[in-house]
Amino acid sequence: MKCTDLLLQDHAVLRRGLDILDSMMKKLEDGQRIEIVDVKAILKFFQTFGDEYHQTVEEKVLFPALVRAAPQGSPIHQMVMEHGEERALAAWIMDAFASRRVIDFVYSSRRLSNLLRNHIAKEEAVLAQLAGRLLSEEEDDRIVDEFKKHHKEAETYVNFTRLELKYAIRSDSTRLSFQSELLRKQAAD
Repeated sequence: MKCTDLLLQDHAVLRRGLDILDSMMKKLEDGQRIEIVDVKAILKFFQTFGDEYHQTVEEKVLFPALVRAAPQGSPIHQMVMEHGEERALAAWIMDAFASRRVIDFVYSSRRLSNLLRNHIAKEEAVLAQLAGRLLSEEEDDRIVDEFKKHHKEAETYVNFTRLELKYAIRSDSTRLSFQSELLRKQAAD
């Protein structure tokens, strides 16, 4: 397994969290209520999984290895700066949430979602290419070991299944497909 494989797995988990956050914001924008405990859970997930685990391992292990091997002007420096922007925005979201400034909370949450989605796309496009080109097999193995040493399953941080069922926005075609599958299973039983 390569370090970029683990990176992609983490990114998929982060996207699940972003989908839930986006759905929560949509409900608020539509004038619906959301549970405070759910907001706390998803924000805690981004703090613990997104920042304390994922970004920290990137910054302390992956990025330094790539910076040592990358040419001057590498996009890695920009990615580190984006981590700082994401942290500042997350702090703003927590403050808006604690102060019950709903408009600021929704606005900042939307900004974080957009920033993080763009950042993830950039990492996936750039880091996989750089890591494959610049890291030796030993360096890649060392990075994989560091990722694995700190990794916990996503459900350790937040109950995704419960939040996805509660906040997932399903299109009509998804709903119809889901209903059709249920009917097929019932008919088979």
